[in-house]
Order: sequence, then C-alpha cells, then structure tokens
Amino acid sequence: MAIFSSHLLDATNGSHAGKVDVIIFQINENGEKAIFCETKSDEGGRIHEEFDLSEKDTKCEYEMICKTGKYFSEERIVSEINIKFKMEDNNKKYHIPIIISKNSYTVWWSK
Repeated sequence: MAIFSSHLLDATNGSHAGKVDVIIFQINENGEKAIFCETKSDEGGRIHEEFDLSEKDTKCEYEMICKTGKYFSEERIVSEINIKFKMEDNNKKYHIPIIISKNSYTVWWSK
C-alpha cells in the first residue's frame, strides 16, 4: 500500500490547520482529471490515506487541492493550494507538509 500524508500548519498563529477540505485528483496520460480522494485535515492538521495503487495508477499524476479559503474566514488572497505530484511506487510513503497563511504558503517534499 502507498501511504499519502500531509500536515497543514497555520503560520498566522502557529497552530495546526484542522478541518481543511482536501481533494486529490488523479490525472491520466490524456490530462483528464477524476476525483481520487476527498477528505479533511484532522484537528491536528493531518491527512493520512492509504492507497493500493495499480500499475496504471503509478503512471498517473496527482493534484492535491487544499481549500484554504474556507479555513481563513478573514480577507485573504490565497483561496486554495494546488500541488501536483506523482506516486510511482505502491510501497512508498509520500508526505507533503504545507505551511499556510492568508496570503501565501510553503510546501516541501518529506520522506
């Protein structure tokens, strides 16, 4: 099983960004998108999903969309964060932490 995880951290107050809506799309070789997973970050700002990827799945690209606009109820510039990535190995852990604020974000790949 491939493990996908993320941790959303709120830079405005140093807390965990809980209850953020997250959609992961699978993008096939023709560029067509299909919803692969819909979830929310937990109270600790974490997402943890396990996927049994087929050989075809490992050749696809993925796009995670974090709906941060609902999380920040005040005026903001960034309403969602879009991150494209690949999961090429069904036996690997994929972790993408994100520090979010109303007007920016920082993302990196972590093993």
